[in-house]
Amino acid sequence: MRIGLTTLLLGGLILAHTSCGESSKKPSSTKTPGETRELPGYVLENEFLHLRVVDNSERYFHNNDAFSTGMNGLAVLIHKDQRKNIYSFAGLNLECTHTVPPAGKYQDLWNAPRVAPMRIRRINDNSIMLGQSAEDASGLNFEVVFTLRGQYVDQVITCWPDHDIESSSSFWASYMNQVQYTSLFLRTPPQEDQGEQWFEITSAGHSAEDGLGVYARGYDPYGLEWHEHLADNPLLRQEITETPASRQATLDAGFKPYPRMAMDHFYYGLIDEYLYLMIFREPEFSFWISASGSETLRQPAWDYQVISGPQKAGEKRSYHVRLVYKPFAGIEDILAEVARFVDDK
Repeated sequence: MRIGLTTLLLGGLILAHTSCGESSKKPSSTKTPGETRELPGYVLENEFLHLRVVDNSERYFHNNDAFSTGMNGLAVLIHKDQRKNIYSFAGLNLECTHTVPPAGKYQDLWNAPRVAPMRIRRINDNSIMLGQSAEDASGLNFEVVFTLRGQYVDQVITCWPDHDIESSSSFWASYMNQVQYTSLFLRTPPQEDQGEQWFEITSAGHSAEDGLGVYARGYDPYGLEWHEHLADNPLLRQEITETPASRQATLDAGFKPYPRMAMDHFYYGLIDEYLYLMIFREPEFSFWISASGSETLRQPAWDYQVISGPQKAGEKRSYHVRLVYKPFAGIEDILAEVARFVDDK
C-alpha cells in the first residue's frame, strides 16, 4: 500500500451517501444514451472531452487484451483534439480507505474500495455519481459526483463514518498512460520570510522498502513552453521499482529528497503538449508520485489522498477537486485556473 508523503494543498476529500442508485453490473433491459452493455459505466462528453466513469465491476482493457477488476472512477479521459486515453488500465480510482478505529467488512484489506460493492448512476447529462457503504468496505461511506464542464472534470467527494472516528484517510490512485515526461510540478504556499518556491517532483521508481520515495529539484515556470519543462530523459534515472542505481541517477540529476513542505492548492503534469492540472479547494489533500505505476516506466502514478480529522457518526464532509485537461498555455493560465476554482465558494 502506498502512503501519501506530504501535506498537499487544499483539502478535502470524500463525500458520501449510501443511496447511489443502480449498479452498472446489472445491465438495463434497454440502452440509454452514454451507457453500453459492452463496457461498464457511463460516458460524459462535450466538444472538448470524452470520459467514462465506471464502478469496480470487471471490464475489458484493450491495451493488453485482459480483463480488469476493481478499478473504478475515471477509466477514460480523452481530449478530442489529442485522441488518446491518458489513463492506463487502472485509471483514476479510489484505492484505499481507512478509519481510526477501524470498521467495515474489509477493514483489514488495504484495497477495500476495489473489492467491496459499489453503486453508480447517472444524475443528468453532465454528472455521474459513484458510491460505497462503510459497512461493506472499510469504515467510510462515500459518494463522488463527477461533473463535466468544458475542459474540466469536477469531483465533489463526500464521506462520513457510521461510528465516531479519530481520523480517516482516502487514497486515489491515478495511473497515467505512456507519459513522455513523468514529473509533477507544484509550488509551496507563499511564506512571509521567502517568496514562492516551485518544485519539480519525481521518484526513482515505485517505492521500495529502502527507497526514499519522492525527490524534488527547483525550477522557474515563468515563460516556459510545455517542452521546456522536459529537462532530461526520465528513463535514464528511473526503474519500475526504485533501486540504488536509479536513486543515485536521480540524485546525480540534481534532485534531492523531497523536504515535505506544505503545497499550495494544485499540481500539474504534462502529457505531450497537454496540461493535466489537479486543483484542490480544501487543505487536507496530500500527493504521492511514482515513476512507473509498477508496470512500465511511462505509466507514472500521479496520486492524491485526503487525511481527515475527527468525525462523529453520520457527520458528512465534502471536498472539491477539479481536473483541468487542455492544451498547455503557460503558467499564468495555470494560476488563473487555480484561482478561479479555489475562490469559487
